[in-house]
Amino acid sequence: MTNNASDFESLHRGHDHAGILPYYEQALPDTDPEGLARTVDEVFNQYGTDGVKNELVDIGEWASRVVPVPPPSR
Repeated sequence: MTNNASDFESLHRGHDHAGILPYYEQALPDTDPEGLARTVDEVFNQYGTDGVKNELVDIGEWASRVVPVPPPSR
């Protein structure tokens, strides 16, 4: 997972890799770290580790599909 998408996009095309999960919204880890973790978890639940091998999976596109968990009631 990286927010340095431009460098890793070019590496993606020329090398075998375990999978690259870029995100473009720089504040995402600070504003919603749990949501980011749920999104990565959902990608791997959907595709497995072999399914993302040599793939570039845009975490930002997935983040909009993952349902947020409501805060606990008090």
